[in-house]
Amino acid sequence: MKRLLIVLLAVGGLFLTSCSCATWTRFSGGDPDTECADHWHWRKHEAVEPAPAAPVAKSPCAAVEMSRATRSYPVGEAGVDAARLEKMAPAEVRANEPFDYRIKVTNLTDSELHNVVVKDCVPENLKVKSSKPEITEMKDEVAHWMLGTLGPHASQMITVNAIAHGTGSFTSCAEVFYDRPICAKVNIVEPKLQLAKFAPSESLTCDRIPLRYVVSNTGTGYACDITIKDELPEGFMTSTGERQLMFRLDSLGPGESREFEQIVDATKSGRHASKAVVMSRGLEMVESNMTETIISQPVLAINESCPSEKYIGASLTYDITVTNEGDGIAKETVIEAMVPEGVRFRSATSGGRFTHSSPGQVTWNVGTLEPNGSRKVSMTLDFDKPGTFTSRAMTKAYCADTVSTSCKSVVLGIPAMLLEVVDVSDPIEVGQSEKYIISVTNQGSATGTNIQVSCMLEDGMEYISSAGPTKAEIEGNKISFGALASLAPKAKAEWHVNVRAAGEGDMRFKVMLGSDQLERLVEETESTNFYAY
Repeated sequence: MKRLLIVLLAVGGLFLTSCSCATWTRFSGGDPDTECADHWHWRKHEAVEPAPAAPVAKSPCAAVEMSRATRSYPVGEAGVDAARLEKMAPAEVRANEPFDYRIKVTNLTDSELHNVVVKDCVPENLKVKSSKPEITEMKDEVAHWMLGTLGPHASQMITVNAIAHGTGSFTSCAEVFYDRPICAKVNIVEPKLQLAKFAPSESLTCDRIPLRYVVSNTGTGYACDITIKDELPEGFMTSTGERQLMFRLDSLGPGESREFEQIVDATKSGRHASKAVVMSRGLEMVESNMTETIISQPVLAINESCPSEKYIGASLTYDITVTNEGDGIAKETVIEAMVPEGVRFRSATSGGRFTHSSPGQVTWNVGTLEPNGSRKVSMTLDFDKPGTFTSRAMTKAYCADTVSTSCKSVVLGIPAMLLEVVDVSDPIEVGQSEKYIISVTNQGSATGTNIQVSCMLEDGMEYISSAGPTKAEIEGNKISFGALASLAPKAKAEWHVNVRAAGEGDMRFKVMLGSDQLERLVEETESTNFYAY
């Protein structure tokens, strides 16, 4: 009795000094390497509890703490009986993911225990992969470990690696020798992931495309180490040129969802479809729904038509047609046409707006052109001078390349020759001389070329002399002047012819005019009365 009191006092002193596991084990005659090799986050034997630490946020995917059940054999309070059996197992495991549980048997006496046998019942939804030490015998779903002799105050740890299947829970019970078994209850949870992908059904090549992903856990346990991947279809890429999207998530609890977004760009038109996948530790890969986006492109074409030739004073109309030859809508379509310098704007159809600038410009806001749709607009211009005039037109729209065209017109002038012949004196006496003035005036808008003047004298007229811009040649009664190379618009040329009145009567002085622009001669006759006393 005295010896027992001393032992109790020593034990109490060790507790009061908060001795370590190793110190206590050595005092009790045990092996610290065996007894203290696995601390399972509790101090069952220590009388003084450590000061509570500040709470630390714990990841749901961290290692699950073990639950512990203890029984002494024969059945009684720990510290009194011969042997103690402890079973330690996680409070929660994931289906199909390996985990460990442990069974520890301890000799509580000062003498050896012989023929120590530990038995553990293995339920149907639990599969044992391995154990250390190895199972001696598996019979009727009961694992047997023949541990042999266990020294005084010695312990033997059995570590079992197993996999749980299904959901719910399982109960695994162990016993040593023949006494009542010791049991541990383990809950089985199973996370399940679903992935939904969202993308617009239609878009233009120049629009940025939003992609959205929603991952949900519809299971009963936490899913851990989650990765979402999406191999973008050809024709899609990120702003940095990547074609694979990846999102990571540490954990996702039961009933929780997380959303991810990414903006991508389209590099070509067509149909683009893809699926995303989600992966998690211990779970099979899950695919999302298939999304399809149709990428279209508006393509504009423009044509401008105009008269190839017009005469000064006439109006010219330019017709411009724009067509959307692409498969996408052309929004905010605009047509612009240049008004050449020196040309006056008259009017425009479809609300065309003229802007005074250098050169001038007519603008039409066409709006939206559907695929294969077209619009025709026109402008009318006035030309006051000859020349070659080119009008350039262009069209542009949102997401479409700008295209242009041109049309050329030649504006011609018209030469109009006026022939006039007058006599200076009328009547004149026979024997006197008469002077005729021949005038050629270009009343038109274009230069006349190769101007030719000739005269015919009647009998009773005698040629004396002539003058003018070209020289005369006399052949009988005909006077032919050399050709005048050109006569500008509004310009005038004069020739003078002097004749002598050789006979009396009503004499006629006839002049003929020709040029490159005249299809036939212009004739003019001047009457002069020659008289005699």
